[in-house]
Amino acid sequence: MKRIIPTAIFVLLSLLLSIGTSIAQQAKPAGRLGGTVKDERTAEPIIGATIIVEGTRAGTITDVDGRYMIKGITPGKYTITVRYAGYKAVSKPATIADNAVALLDFMLATLETSVNEIVVTASKGKPEKKLESPITIETVNAEAIRTTASPSPLGAAAKLKGIDFVERGINTVDITSRGLNTQFNTRMLTLVDGKLATFPGIGLPQFAFSPSPAIDLAGIEIVVGPAAALYGPNAHAGVVNMITKDPFNFPGAEISAKGGSQSLYDIAGRYADYTGKFGWKVTGQYMHADNFNSGNTFIFYPKKGLIGENQTLLNPETLASRRITNEFFNALLDSGYAWRDTDLSDFKAEFIKADGAFYYRPGTAFNMNVAAGYSQSTGFVGSNFGVLEANGYKINYQNVQFNGRIGEVEWYVQVSRTGNSAGNSFQLHDKAQYMAQEVSRIRRISGNENLPLSELRKLINMDYVDSASAIVDDSQLYDSEFQLRYKIGQYDLVGGFQYRYYDPKASFLTNADNVNPGKDITATEVGGYLQADTRVLDNKLRLTAAARLDEHTYYDLQFSPKLAAVYSITPNHNIRLGYNRAFKVPVILENHLYLFNGAARGNVNGYTITDAKDSQITGNVVTKFDALKPEEVSTIEIGYKGLWEKKFFIDAVGYYSVYQDFISPAAVVADGRRTFAYDDSGKLTGLGGQLTTYFNYGQAKILGLDIGASYFFSNDVSLDASASFIHLANSDNPYKALGIPLLLNVPTNKYKGTLTVKNQIYDGTLVAFHVRHIPGYTFRAGRWNGKLDDRTVVDLTIGYNWKPYGLSFQASVSNLFDDKTPDVLGAPVTERFFLVQVTKTFGSFIND
Repeated sequence: MKRIIPTAIFVLLSLLLSIGTSIAQQAKPAGRLGGTVKDERTAEPIIGATIIVEGTRAGTITDVDGRYMIKGITPGKYTITVRYAGYKAVSKPATIADNAVALLDFMLATLETSVNEIVVTASKGKPEKKLESPITIETVNAEAIRTTASPSPLGAAAKLKGIDFVERGINTVDITSRGLNTQFNTRMLTLVDGKLATFPGIGLPQFAFSPSPAIDLAGIEIVVGPAAALYGPNAHAGVVNMITKDPFNFPGAEISAKGGSQSLYDIAGRYADYTGKFGWKVTGQYMHADNFNSGNTFIFYPKKGLIGENQTLLNPETLASRRITNEFFNALLDSGYAWRDTDLSDFKAEFIKADGAFYYRPGTAFNMNVAAGYSQSTGFVGSNFGVLEANGYKINYQNVQFNGRIGEVEWYVQVSRTGNSAGNSFQLHDKAQYMAQEVSRIRRISGNENLPLSELRKLINMDYVDSASAIVDDSQLYDSEFQLRYKIGQYDLVGGFQYRYYDPKASFLTNADNVNPGKDITATEVGGYLQADTRVLDNKLRLTAAARLDEHTYYDLQFSPKLAAVYSITPNHNIRLGYNRAFKVPVILENHLYLFNGAARGNVNGYTITDAKDSQITGNVVTKFDALKPEEVSTIEIGYKGLWEKKFFIDAVGYYSVYQDFISPAAVVADGRRTFAYDDSGKLTGLGGQLTTYFNYGQAKILGLDIGASYFFSNDVSLDASASFIHLANSDNPYKALGIPLLLNVPTNKYKGTLTVKNQIYDGTLVAFHVRHIPGYTFRAGRWNGKLDDRTVVDLTIGYNWKPYGLSFQASVSNLFDDKTPDVLGAPVTERFFLVQVTKTFGSFIND
């Protein structure tokens, strides 16, 4: 039954397309609105200003020339509002006539704050002022993405308040928030234009591996904190929504070339345009570089129960019963039972991306766009067991979206399919295992017993090692949503249904051909949500209530409510109070993982741990680990946003979260020497009862505070700063006696600051100076145990925008003072990195 559902979705999609085309042919009369938006002082065009037709969902963004065009507006009288960060909002009346273009130009005066920024993720697609949002939301615009000093465009998110940011090399990053971090972060839901952007088999967010090139990103919006009421399971710590440029708002061509340290070169291009009702865009990117070194060593020595371990066994943070000495570690290296990552990887980083979309906008009642993309990526991916080297990891997606307005009801439908293929990817710890096994095989041959390692290496069958350590991942994911938005009296309502279908097929899961071929581990998630929003007390008080129900193949019905109130003391000072409850459903990997011949497993059925008795693998029950169940968090937030004297802007939020049954990082629960693990059928796990798995802790209470402030010295000079605090106030760890820790795995404090100076040296110049300080902290997750030292990263960007010629130049250096501490254990040390970039933009080739 489950396998025919994706087909049924696309049959339904075809019907919708047919119905939609019919609706479009009978659509009501429509007109257009166009014009320009410019700076009142300089008369320069403002790029990326938001234009909204009040009372509708119609809106757009100005292009590189400050122009805009909104199509498909039902004839009538409207109020048109323009907003842009750092400028005062302006509203004007407009009358729209059938088959006519109404022209309306705007001149914006500067306002030294970004409180007027418009976001769409906070209320599931509805444009609203960031200042009035009922949740915590952070934003990155296209300019910040383009001018980041980080080798990854998502490095711009490192500056944001409350965000935990990890660089795993030249081109891979992790983004999360509010603690309980691991090497394998699945608590932050990731979207591209509102559609799910997740690895179908692994369950991790795609982030930089997404097929969308950075040159096509209009911005990034990050909801910080639980967001399950609108976005469903696994929007547990928040939502990252990457928003791409559409051809009607961003027509023309753009070419970008980068070069930098580590032999990096990066070429990207975009062409988008429209004619009449039709629009299209094509984007592409190729990036290649030498990745940074990690300094990791992976161990395979079964005689001592060391399977898939690493150099952190030397650290005092590792349990004494598992810790090893330096002498033994060096002996393992000399004998071929431990291998450095320089022996296992060629440390390459690469992107190949191609993305395109076709748009059809005949009018108000029905609009459509179809998109497809492909990426092939090489880089490091975090793992609780070691490091995954994505080597040509391929992602492809197909997506179709419909939206329109019939009477007072706005509707939206999207269906997408995401597939991936592992290419030549492998896990470094697996490769070390097969290298060690080859050494053992060669030493068993007569005459080879005393061969030095240098000679043994020449006899290793690398074709076998590469083949044995390669992973297979041919998983698929289907994601769909139907949404209605309408107004009843003074209430704005949005409601919808979502359906997701996971079809994992991978060599590291329990349905692998060498484990349990044909086993059905597919899963479905079905959810429905409704949010009501109203304003009272002369529009000073905004009240929001939302509720969502979700059902998962493996788990009972889940209820996620949300309540929020935003009170405007004055137009520039708001306070808010909110409550959210969210669930994190165990991802496929946490339920069905299968590594190291079963010594590392998911936990879908539970395990029993016994001690040794008379040196036999039978004994007393030490503990039991029940099957995983969904993690729950309830959060209360109180926040304030205010602008003082048009110079000083402050944004502060405090939160108190109570976690129930929160899911652990992968942890060693039986070592095969003193403790032994049995599965639900009574069989020993792994090689003699070893087991690393996931489980549910009890309750944890977390207190946190994020404070951000901006001071505007002038229209072009600003200083942004933030400080974050998080504390594990109370926790219930039923497995503490087994030596299993419970940690937030993030620093208690974080400090960030950015100085931006524009047009001071010469008109069009930019200087940006960013610093972030991360105090040291203890990190324990899976096979990684240790303490990270303090890390201070300083970035510098210098740029010049030669507007008359559509050229921009940029030179930057990240980690200016070459801090040698990685962002997380096992990650490469991102050393001082130089980058230069040239970008050329062209106007539309069809529309003047």
